[in-house]
Amino acid sequence: MMKPKWARDPYRIYVPNSVSDTVTEINPRTYQVIRTFAVGGQPNHVTPSWNGSVLWVNNTDGYSLTPISPKTGRPGRPVPVADPYNLYFTPDGKNAMVMAEALARIDFRNPHTMRLRYSMPVPCAGVNHLDFTADGRYAVASCEFSASCCGSTSANARWKGP
Repeated sequence: MMKPKWARDPYRIYVPNSVSDTVTEINPRTYQVIRTFAVGGQPNHVTPSWNGSVLWVNNTDGYSLTPISPKTGRPGRPVPVADPYNLYFTPDGKNAMVMAEALARIDFRNPHTMRLRYSMPVPCAGVNHLDFTADGRYAVASCEFSASCCGSTSANARWKGP
């Protein structure tokens, strides 16, 4: 099941290479490398935007997100973002959520421009992965360095920003 507007996008896999600060684009049907291109420092994840129009490379040490066009596979100009270890989007798509792991916070950003809207400090070390309950009322983030997690209730009210 795929959105019809994505059906014409090429079927590709994007692999972040943290040691070489590159991303490799692979055709999964042929297992051929199409290209490898430079991105910011220490890319860790590639995250599709909420609406699927952009793939975002999370350049943790590069303090940036590099957009990739899913239609062409070409990278765009990196967007400056503090400590983007991981990236998520609120269920309604109104906010991008950057897991600023080293800064012990979750940054809520405009999902298109990535302009900072609000930073929420978290009381744990290594805020990392996040998921929402099916009804979108709760979010739980893992804290990989502290053997605990951070939960939030009333997510929509809290995450609309100041």
